[in-house]
Amino acid sequence: MPPSQRPSDSEGPAAGADATIPDDLVSMLDQLAQTIVEALRFGVAAVNIARPDGSLQVVSVAGHPDARRTLLGHVDTAETWGRVLSRSEPWGRLRFADHRNEGADAATLSWVPEVEPVDADDAWHPEDALFAPLVSADGTRLGILSVDLPHDGRRPDEASRRALEAFAMATALAIEHSTLRSRAEASERISHELATHDPLTGVGNRSKMIRRLEHAASARPDQRKLSALVFIDLDGFKAINDAHAHAAGDRVLQEVARRIESVVRPHDTVVRWGGDEFLVLLEQLDDEATGRRVAERITAVVAEPVLHSGRRLHVTASVGLAFAAAGLELDPDALVRRADTAMYQVKNAGRNGCAVYVPTLAG
Repeated sequence: MPPSQRPSDSEGPAAGADATIPDDLVSMLDQLAQTIVEALRFGVAAVNIARPDGSLQVVSVAGHPDARRTLLGHVDTAETWGRVLSRSEPWGRLRFADHRNEGADAATLSWVPEVEPVDADDAWHPEDALFAPLVSADGTRLGILSVDLPHDGRRPDEASRRALEAFAMATALAIEHSTLRSRAEASERISHELATHDPLTGVGNRSKMIRRLEHAASARPDQRKLSALVFIDLDGFKAINDAHAHAAGDRVLQEVARRIESVVRPHDTVVRWGGDEFLVLLEQLDDEATGRRVAERITAVVAEPVLHSGRRLHVTASVGLAFAAAGLELDPDALVRRADTAMYQVKNAGRNGCAVYVPTLAG
């Protein structure tokens, strides 16, 4: 069974190491371990999976209930496993830890069954252990399969060893397949994040806003509630870039994005439209007053000074607001133009304010 090195509180299963292992993989490993117990007639089968830090954690145990209670969630370092395996005898692709070996140490075993060995030369001793290292196609350690308590109390014969090797290969393939799939899913999530988010500020980008507007426009008219688009253009931003270089400008954009997100509702969509322009899509509004309050909060927080390298940098916002009535067709392009038109009304009136689009402004 796995070597004994009890995990600290931060290493145990509650710390989340096994929380990253997909449920479907754990279920498959449970089935493989149970099949090993039933088909090869071992009293215990346990699967250890390698964690990102190189340590190994027991994620599946079949057989003896005491073994399951003791082993499940158990964590050992790669160094501990390395010592145990180096002192073990190679049995093909398996490793046998013989209690009679001079380097054997029962204290390294995390679970020793309370059974009496049979009286035979090939008897299985309670302090014996049999392991199958699990490796990927490129030789990376994926984990270790452990078995104990052969049903007849004797060391497994050649046929049982070959069968265990086959089960070990199946276990390794299951882990490798799951790992590759998880990596592919993570890569897809990262690609999606890069495709829809602004790398400087972390808020959404133009592509994300277009998608959200198209999604809102595709809703059935009877399901459309009042919506609004807020168009934000920063006043005085170019002067900061010219006077303090782009690092200062970047700092302002990052802080403005953070502030906008802090005053909108959780389900509102905030994006950097380009340069020093931001858009906010407000959906599912109860009334126009709610949309105006959000726009006013944005105007107020943007006007607060931004600290950078000991300097207080000041920008304000010209904010345009355009509503899309409930139950009516929503035209994404028209909504952006209307919000932009309202924003320019603020610019022309002296900046640092908020205006709502009305049809007479279209010109």
